Amino acid sequence: MKIYTAVCAALLCCAGTAASVSADTVVCFGDSITAGYQATGYPVYLQSMQSSSTIINEGVGGEDTWHGVSRFTEVLAARKPNYVVIMEGANDVVEGLSPSSTSYNLANMAQQARDAGAVPIMSTITPNSRPGYTPENYNPGIIQAAASGGFTLVDTYSRVVNDWSRINVDGLHPTDAGSQMIAEGFSQALSSVRSSPAASSSSASATTESSSSSSTTTPSASTTTTTTASSSGGGSKSGCFIATAAYGSALQPQVILLKKFRDLRLLTNAPGQAFVEFYYKHSPPIAAFITRHEPARLAVRLALLPLLAAAWLLVEAALWQQAVLAAAGLLLTIAVWQRNKARHRLI
Repeated sequence: MKIYTAVCAALLCCAGTAASVSADTVVCFGDSITAGYQATGYPVYLQSMQSSSTIINEGVGGEDTWHGVSRFTEVLAARKPNYVVIMEGANDVVEGLSPSSTSYNLANMAQQARDAGAVPIMSTITPNSRPGYTPENYNPGIIQAAASGGFTLVDTYSRVVNDWSRINVDGLHPTDAGSQMIAEGFSQALSSVRSSPAASSSSASATTESSSSSSTTTPSASTTTTTTASSSGGGSKSGCFIATAAYGSALQPQVILLKKFRDLRLLTNAPGQAFVEFYYKHSPPIAAFITRHEPARLAVRLALLPLLAAAWLLVEAALWQQAVLAAAGLLLTIAVWQRNKARHRLI
């Protein structure tokens, strides 16, 4: 009887050890869309779909990718995950961080995960139907960053965009139904990478999952280097040099607004791109002069006021606000014209 009991105990111990070894830890990293806002976050649904895994919700409301990169290292060290789902950038769109900066930061996190022995799963940014915000300008760069680094990508935007009008609570955050759709995409990606030889050997392969196709596309993996996050908004040639010099920081709201104007209104057309290229070429010496002279900084701040007003009107103002301001400008123009016409008659 004692031998039988000992054998049973040993078998149970082995079974428990095997279960603990086979169980995966999946960290879901992101912002309030991951954490859940006025609805259940998608990690809850992902847990029910991946019941053999431990799903950990590491979503922080209001976080952009610039702050996410700093937090990511701590999360990796504390959680030691096998897989990391990275869906962040919605607040980058709101704050006006440049798309290139967002894709760099997300690739940086994915590379950190890979270096730590985890399999990263990147994601495009979900839709934002609030006026003036266009994640569509950010997602191509994220897709390219995933392909270049050989990282698995779930095109969450494409999965939910057609139904977004009925699955969001405020234009930005998904409802429970929306969270469930997001979880389904990540669940498919997790199952796919687990079953692929590349995942088991820790080699990289780029995988795109979308609602438009049930097939998996795996480009050849490329050698990956660690990308460095840029707080100035997009690498060595993407800073608003003069505005940053005038206001003292790339994180000032005026600078962020001008970056958003550049990304959404200038870089989307050929003349704007040519102007930005000219600006990058000639503005650094001017910015250096402004930084060294306080009177110049004050003068530039005043000179930038009309541009800031125009930038706000073009990228931040709602349609009705633009209409009101256009009508007011038209009425003012008519009033000035009539006054000048009356003055000429008196003469």
